[in-house]
Amino acid sequence: MDAAAVSGKKPIRAGIVLIAVVAAIAALWLAREIVLLGFLGVLIAVVFSFPVNWISRLLPRGVAVIIVLLLLIGAVVGLGLLVAPTLSREFGELQQRVPKAVQSARNYLSRSAPGGEQLAQKAPEAVKQVGEKAVPALLALVSGITGIVLVIVLGAFLVAQHDVYRRGVRAMIPPRHEEQFDESWRRLGQGLRKWVGGILVAMTIMGTLTAIGLKIAGIEEWFLLGVLTFLGTFVPYVGAVASAVPGILAALAQSPTKALWAAVVYLGVHVVEGYLVEPLVMKRAVEVKPALLLFGQGLFSAVFGLMGTVVATPLIVCAQTLIDYLWVERKLQKTPTR
Repeated sequence: MDAAAVSGKKPIRAGIVLIAVVAAIAALWLAREIVLLGFLGVLIAVVFSFPVNWISRLLPRGVAVIIVLLLLIGAVVGLGLLVAPTLSREFGELQQRVPKAVQSARNYLSRSAPGGEQLAQKAPEAVKQVGEKAVPALLALVSGITGIVLVIVLGAFLVAQHDVYRRGVRAMIPPRHEEQFDESWRRLGQGLRKWVGGILVAMTIMGTLTAIGLKIAGIEEWFLLGVLTFLGTFVPYVGAVASAVPGILAALAQSPTKALWAAVVYLGVHVVEGYLVEPLVMKRAVEVKPALLLFGQGLFSAVFGLMGTVVATPLIVCAQTLIDYLWVERKLQKTPTR
């Protein structure tokens, strides 16, 4: 085949590659929710890997996964039986107190704030709109619970045969890049394990401190609000701040003084997070700069919605790990800085 024929085929190949890339991006965009759920399944597999790796030293890995799942189900059922009455009672009280807090704020605005009377008149409309969205929110909750179950099952399969999936992906890598793939896979696994371990410790510390502080401050729904802070800490900064809103509203329904004390508790907890949890816990795990983290959360939230906000931090950790190794270390021959 002459050189002219070969050179004539190059644009065709480039066009085919471009079409394939565009089609892949379009497919990923259409299936973005499934892709994000799959990534959550990877995170669950990382969580499971801690007890599974330990138990698999004594028993076959498949048996270890089954034992971990049974322990998880038993823990959830036992914890539900133990704390469900308290959570149900406090949730009911919170539902009753929040409208009172909104009414108190409405009265305050109508009396003192400029234009407050207009805002006060619009408050019932806003509450009505919230009520109209309650049923779709309930359906979304049921769908979310179903998604959680699927993610847990996916995580169990991934952790049970993690090396099978690694070999499957590796088989598609050209031989000259297999070494880089192996090192990238190792670093990604190590980075995610460190981040998951660090964030679980941070969630426990933040939730416990919040519950204790609100209990001392006399906030009646302290246990439920501590659980909300525990869950919210999974999304650094944004989740922790958002979880403070129900606590302050619940305290405001009791009295303005309680609201002030609740605000002091949340502020103190965030100070502990910034000066104790972040330096001593998360910095030993995986350090991500706050500006980069907030930018990434905003970007993923704008593109993927709530699910994007939830998975933004671990995705940033993965991207940072790959950039440090593949670009900074291998391409630029430099040492990554933090």
